[in-house]
Amino acid sequence: MAYDGDERITAFWQAARGHVGFGKLDGIVGAVPLDVVPPPSFSYGEGAEADAAVLEVLAGTRTQGSTPRADFHEGDELPRVGDLAIVLDSAAEPRALIRTTEVTVTDDAVAETYELIYPTRGATPAVD
Repeated sequence: MAYDGDERITAFWQAARGHVGFGKLDGIVGAVPLDVVPPPSFSYGEGAEADAAVLEVLAGTRTQGSTPRADFHEGDELPRVGDLAIVLDSAAEPRALIRTTEVTVTDDAVAETYELIYPTRGATPAVD
C-alpha cells in the first residue's frame, strides 16, 4: 500500500536524507529537488503483516521484495538501482529508508534487492 503527502513522511525524510548525501542547506542553495521531496512510501500489507515486515527490514533480515510484472501498467516505471523508498508500519508511520541495490526483471515478476539506509541501528528515531 503506497502513501503520499503525509507530514510524518516529510519529517522522516528530513531526518533521513543526510544518510544519502543530501544536506540541510542543499535546497536553499538550489540543489536537486530530490532532497526536499520525499521518496515514495509503502507498507508490506496491512496490520501485523506490515509491522512484522518493518521489523525484518530494520533487523536486516528482509532485503528483497518482488512485485508481479502484471502489476506494472503501461507507462509505469520499473524499479531502478539507486531508487529510494520509505517503509511504513501498519499505522502508516515511516520506519525505514531503503535503497534498491539490484533489480531483476522477468516475464513473471520484478524482484528488488535493497539495503537499509536509515536508521542505521536501533529503533527508528522519533521525528518532529
